[in-house]
Amino acid sequence: MAITTAESSYEKRIKALFDKQVQMEAREASVIKKVFKFNSNLLDVKEAVVHHHRDVEKLQKVVIQRREEMEKRVSFMEELAQEVEATKQRNLVMREQIKQQKMLVRQRKNEIMESIHTLSKATGTYINREALPARVKGVTVLHGDNRDELIPFDLKATDVEGLDSLCQHLHSLNIDVSQWQQLVSLATEMSMKSHPATPPKDAAKCKSIIEIDLTSPTIQA
Repeated sequence: MAITTAESSYEKRIKALFDKQVQMEAREASVIKKVFKFNSNLLDVKEAVVHHHRDVEKLQKVVIQRREEMEKRVSFMEELAQEVEATKQRNLVMREQIKQQKMLVRQRKNEIMESIHTLSKATGTYINREALPARVKGVTVLHGDNRDELIPFDLKATDVEGLDSLCQHLHSLNIDVSQWQQLVSLATEMSMKSHPATPPKDAAKCKSIIEIDLTSPTIQA
């Protein structure tokens, strides 16, 4: 009976040791499993960190690129603003120049009109400015004691001989031909300013009547 009890006690101890070993192996397996899972999670975290760093680098490159583009745009806008301001200043200068030019043109026109009026009165000559610059047309009034003499004329601007003959005739009547010539020249200038787009086809052949030599023999028309 005592032997049976001793064997039973021994078996219990063996069984307890076996159970304890099984438990330890189970715990060891659990720990190994947890360590493996931890390592796996750690690897995933490391890979995620690597991907994150790559994404951050890409984002930084994009940010740098956008910043450079923005700086270029800002620089372009500054240059454009400077160019616009310079253009405004040039336009202001041009407008002022045009204003001054128009003022000078008006002043010159007034001077010419005044000179035409004075010369017309001095020479007794009326110039038909509608006929200019193609033709020199008008009438000169020679005031006499008893009656006035009308000297009409209608010549092509290129008719140098006709103009020479007319000037010789006016000169013989004691009319100041230089004033008469100046009157025609100023009237022609006014006509050219009023109709600049319609010069005569033979304008290049025209000879200013101011250049006519009054010492040359009279040519009868």
